[in-house]
Amino acid sequence: MLTKTQVRQLYRETGEAQGLPGFVYTSEDFARAEHEKLFARTWMCAGYAHEIAQPGDVLPRTVAGVPILFTHDRSGQIGCFHNICTHRGSLLVPEAKSGAQTLQCRYHAWTFDLAGNLRATPHWGGHNEPKANGFDRSCHGLKPVRMARWHDWLFVNVDGNAPPFEDYAAPFLKHFQEYDLDQAVWTTCLPFDINGNWKLVAENYLEVLHLPYVHTVLAEAAPFQEHDVITDGACLGTVIDTGLPASWSEDNLPRWPGIAADAQNAKNMALFPNFKLVIGPDHCCSMVEFPQGASKSHQRWDFYFVGDGGQDARYGAARDAIIEFYRKTNVEDFEAVEGVHAGHMSPAMTGAQFSGVWEGAVHHFQKLVADAMVED
Repeated sequence: MLTKTQVRQLYRETGEAQGLPGFVYTSEDFARAEHEKLFARTWMCAGYAHEIAQPGDVLPRTVAGVPILFTHDRSGQIGCFHNICTHRGSLLVPEAKSGAQTLQCRYHAWTFDLAGNLRATPHWGGHNEPKANGFDRSCHGLKPVRMARWHDWLFVNVDGNAPPFEDYAAPFLKHFQEYDLDQAVWTTCLPFDINGNWKLVAENYLEVLHLPYVHTVLAEAAPFQEHDVITDGACLGTVIDTGLPASWSEDNLPRWPGIAADAQNAKNMALFPNFKLVIGPDHCCSMVEFPQGASKSHQRWDFYFVGDGGQDARYGAARDAIIEFYRKTNVEDFEAVEGVHAGHMSPAMTGAQFSGVWEGAVHHFQKLVADAMVED
């Protein structure tokens, strides 16, 4: 784990600090420790309401190394539970399903409704006797996982002890108050697998110095020197007034209500540890990391446009242009991130240096990691 000396060096002023050492990014032991000490103790984005849009939809996920389960019950409520049978701990739901009435364990057929209540315990009290004296089914339902929903995005706190989501995320949420995200309509998802640690993926997103050297179209649309760097609690990112093309096609997409017709601004915000949202005048894109050990990251980008009108066929070219713009930009980052990960395997990588002007968000991110991972 991190030593007191390494933490002291990290907590100097940005331009004088020494970053996290290489093993923090490459050690499988450190990656396993992150499950308990970091991911389980904070708010992780783990799912999307559009994935479980209908009653009877069920979605399993793994967060902080823990199998969890989202359900959409018959009353219309989305719930989250530990994905284990409360009898002997068998995995309850191995894959997503639709139209489910109940959830039945494959091991001993204990059966739960989608609100988590235990409904059936075959032969529990004897042959063909489902009840037993002193056994109260109401005490043995699925164990809930603390969940918060923000528009389409579902966040979970596995250990149940994090501050309320509204408090934790407040510095992040305030950046989106001008956008009516109730009008965001999900359109498509792009999955990516990156041969690099999830923290390097995040740090790459948070800094702008690489733009003129790694990116082509993005560097022209969003010059690095035009970005304002944001660090505020669990919120990190950049804001730029002219960060997007003025038009994506001949037919301009519907804009968020109240956003000026000539606005080209972009907000590139992150909520520590694994959620990012880029928003422009006529769309937004969420980016979520699902860490896969020390050396791999699964990332998915989900695109949203404004209202049902934003889905109209006449805007197909504009939607495609936005999606391709983001896809191309992300693919350009892969080689850079993978190269940094390879370099972190060297014992000479004792910690990064930070630009005091441009890399405050990367420095802040590393301090958030250290805060979670120092020895208790």
